[in-house]
Amino acid sequence: MPDTLRFDFPAPVLKDDSNPKWTFHYVPIPDDVADTLVENKTRRVILEVNDKTAKRYMYQHRDGEFRVIVGLSTLRELGHRPGDVMLMSLFPDPDPDAIDVPEEFEEALAEHPEARKRFDSWTPGRKRSAVSYITQAKRPQTRVKRAFELAYKMETYTLHGDKNHD
Repeated sequence: MPDTLRFDFPAPVLKDDSNPKWTFHYVPIPDDVADTLVENKTRRVILEVNDKTAKRYMYQHRDGEFRVIVGLSTLRELGHRPGDVMLMSLFPDPDPDAIDVPEEFEEALAEHPEARKRFDSWTPGRKRSAVSYITQAKRPQTRVKRAFELAYKMETYTLHGDKNHD
């Protein structure tokens, strides 16, 4: 990765509560950094803080500002809290389509071969969404439960939005 695509800057951890149904924390990306990354067709980035990394997606808010969402668990892993100013590095993800499938879900997919086939056919974004649903659970028991329920629903085509499958 060329050094020209690695950016170091301080950024505040802000809360977006503009939608009462969905609030989250994010880090604003400076305009010059965002412009350079967009020009290089980069949206999937690695956020590095205190020698710890997190894979993220850089998106453009409706006000034009580019942001990276940073959940509370990720903030804790990075050693920060909402309201902190992080000294961070941001650079392109060298493998933007890689998805870290949790062990619980791998086990569930191994027991449900049709779900495995279906999962493997999904787009990277849909796979990331499924994995996120599982990994957002705080308790290990909930992660296992979600993994197996999701695999079952994938296999039986009973996920929300599935059409009848024959």
